[in-house]
Amino acid sequence: MTERTRNVSELNGLEIREHLLSGQETVEEFTAKLGRFADVADQTVKAFAHRDDRVVALQADHLQRARTAGHLPGPLYGVPVGIKDIIDTTDFPTEYGSPIHAGRYSVGDATVVSRLRAAGAVIFGKTVTTEFATSQPGATRNPHNVEHTPGGSSSGSAAAVAAGMVPVALGTQTNGSVIRPASFCGVYAFKPSRGLLPRTGVLDQSPSLDEIGVFARNLEDIAKVTEIMSGDDGQDPASARQSPRLLYDVAISEPPLKPKFCFVRTPWWDDVEPEAREAYEAFVEHLGDCVEYAQLPDIVKKTALWLTTVNEVELGVCLQQEWNHNRELLSETLRARVEKSMAISGTEYLIAKGRMIHVMSAFDEYFASFDAILCPAALGTAPHGLASTGNPIMQTAWSFAGLPSVNLPLLSLSNGLPLGVQAVGSYRNDGRLLRSSRWLVSEFVKRNMS
Repeated sequence: MTERTRNVSELNGLEIREHLLSGQETVEEFTAKLGRFADVADQTVKAFAHRDDRVVALQADHLQRARTAGHLPGPLYGVPVGIKDIIDTTDFPTEYGSPIHAGRYSVGDATVVSRLRAAGAVIFGKTVTTEFATSQPGATRNPHNVEHTPGGSSSGSAAAVAAGMVPVALGTQTNGSVIRPASFCGVYAFKPSRGLLPRTGVLDQSPSLDEIGVFARNLEDIAKVTEIMSGDDGQDPASARQSPRLLYDVAISEPPLKPKFCFVRTPWWDDVEPEAREAYEAFVEHLGDCVEYAQLPDIVKKTALWLTTVNEVELGVCLQQEWNHNRELLSETLRARVEKSMAISGTEYLIAKGRMIHVMSAFDEYFASFDAILCPAALGTAPHGLASTGNPIMQTAWSFAGLPSVNLPLLSLSNGLPLGVQAVGSYRNDGRLLRSSRWLVSEFVKRNMS
């Protein structure tokens, strides 16, 4: 391993495991070094809501003792992971980005956290979320330019990976809360098929739509981490009868045939910033016969209204305790959303929720011909200012349909900020999407070099 790749802020997760297994450093030495780096970086980025070197050192010591005792190291041995502050951890508080839950500790880990620990991961800290994973921004800044938003609601997770503080972090997505901040911060991210990752121990914001996602520096780490967390835990109804997925081996394998992609401008193409439109069109042209343009079905235009209806009603229900007992501690924006939810009729809600399966099915014909659908990951680069987390509209149709999606950090604009390409796959074909996306990244880089 070269001196440059030994830099703690550059190693990806699986490289860290190999580095630690080689004996060059102990888990405690490595995580302490990473902690010192994070202490400095986070003074500016503010990606972490909670971090405690003592908690990290205890985890590292446990891993080292287990290995000394002869236990085989897990597939994520010593890999530091950031956890969004709406996902329960017993050794760090989980406060939902709200003063209402300040100092709250859970009685158990979320299922996905338990699975990460069992695989040898080190829970490095809790990353900043917007208030109850909605739209009220937290303290986090974009590492590429601190005057710009990192996106949301998984703002801290995206920024922590982008700034090199952790190689992997967990977030959640209800509308655009994983893919959009990944685009703004220039990192890879994955929102799996609905139900693949159990949400037990994760804040309910909108149970019909909420999904756990993963941020990382490459797709290999994403595949490995998602595989480890996947499958029915017997508690989350959305994951019932979903078996664990073998994602990593599929993701790193060569496609049996050259993948085919279509690029869709989406109904919101006119809202995309002009320079971003040019960048996406140049991207399609650059890939030549790998990509062709396609039109989305008309039903997509209605997904924004339907998703909003489902989200608003379920958000209002999920926040009833806070609304009834601590209303004054909710932001003005969130209070307005809860009030709005009460004005939506049950008929409107049920009609909107019933359209989810129909929207999912509307894309079947695309996946009969293409390995993945490509489209913008955002309307442009991260907006200036910290009052907003940006517009999630480019994820809305896919989130509503429950389809897996990936952010590929392949582009940048003249302002120096990154811009992602979003790849969308068919339901429960997550491994195929990751494999096709990995091939696409390689092909894009290869053509850039030629």
